[in-house]
Amino acid sequence: MEMNIQNEEQLPILVDRIMNMISQSDTFATVICLEGDLGAGKTTLSKAWAQYLGISETVTSPTFVILKEYETAHDQYKKLIHIDAYRLSSKEELEYLGWEQLLSDRQNIILLEWPSMVKGISMPHVYTLSIEINKDHSRTFNFK
Repeated sequence: MEMNIQNEEQLPILVDRIMNMISQSDTFATVICLEGDLGAGKTTLSKAWAQYLGISETVTSPTFVILKEYETAHDQYKKLIHIDAYRLSSKEELEYLGWEQLLSDRQNIILLEWPSMVKGISMPHVYTLSIEINKDHSRTFNFK
């Protein structure tokens, strides 16, 4: 699926479409890899995702803490795990932070920014959402 977004107010539409396209695993967390340049809107998208899942607390970038967990009000997904792997240099660093435990709970939905920093990490139930900044400052989202 491809969608062009002109402004942040349209992000809930994108999140809703994606949530209706994904399926929950019987065993593993659902991982959505967020790919895009710095400033593409990965964290802004994560905030819209949190709102969709009924998270009332303020969602901020996990750039310096790497990983943040939020309890949701969603029926299927009970936790949103937001990970910014930009400062990691290997999959072992993410594994050290408890990746396997996070992955083992099918009620987790994990938004992973900068998945290229942890190449080779186990992701048995994964989707990819790439973000491209257009010349007019809109964003094109490609979901697979």
